[in-house]
Amino acid sequence: MSIHNFFHPVLEALSDGRVIRNTVVWVLRILVVLVLLGGLYVLINTFKLAFQAPAAEATVGGLLLGLIFIFAVGCVAQILWYRSDKIDQLRSTTFTVIPIVSILFRAAGEIYATLGVSVGVGGCLFIWFAKTSPYYMLRGLGGLLPSGPAGETFLDGLLFMAWLCVASFLVLVLFYFLAESTLLWVDIAHNMGLLRQHFAPAPQPVEAVGPAAPVYQPPPPPLAPRCHACGADIEPGSAFCGNCGARLR
Repeated sequence: MSIHNFFHPVLEALSDGRVIRNTVVWVLRILVVLVLLGGLYVLINTFKLAFQAPAAEATVGGLLLGLIFIFAVGCVAQILWYRSDKIDQLRSTTFTVIPIVSILFRAAGEIYATLGVSVGVGGCLFIWFAKTSPYYMLRGLGGLLPSGPAGETFLDGLLFMAWLCVASFLVLVLFYFLAESTLLWVDIAHNMGLLRQHFAPAPQPVEAVGPAAPVYQPPPPPLAPRCHACGADIEPGSAFCGNCGARLR
């Protein structure tokens, strides 16, 4: 390899998508570790707030909410790992980024729906026990999840859970729609390429180049007889030359 082409292997790896796919895979797997650590941090804070609650019912509700939330964090970590494997299994094609973006859209919808349903179920239990909104127990997630009706009655808890479950499902459908829409562009581009190949004019056959056919030439007319002594033309059938008088052979 020439010294002027030392960067060509990197460009080839970028062209077939290896570098991009491997980078996204490792980023998602690093996120798995960060999500587990962040979930542990939120769980500790939730338990701390639960034990600082003035009423025993609020403590029980906070503990239940924390346990359900840490279960959801484990599910989120599995989603990220599963989607990283899907990206790692992608084959080298003309399109590199679009399939990755489609998988990331699916992962985002699944993560949001998992967190929304878990907060809905845990918040319902927290409302039943603590008679107040569960969002102050999960600091930092209130702005990410849809705010639901948080009252103090048994019915308010059910409404809170139902609202978060429905909202999470709608967000999941939206992200799946975005994922399928990105793949639709790939299908359109692929089919357009096939149509161009199908309707392209057929190449004209090239005539074989070979030696030219021989041209017929008529044979030359026969030469008139000549005298062997002087070379003069003689009449056919003559016995003597009319020029020198020599006897003809």
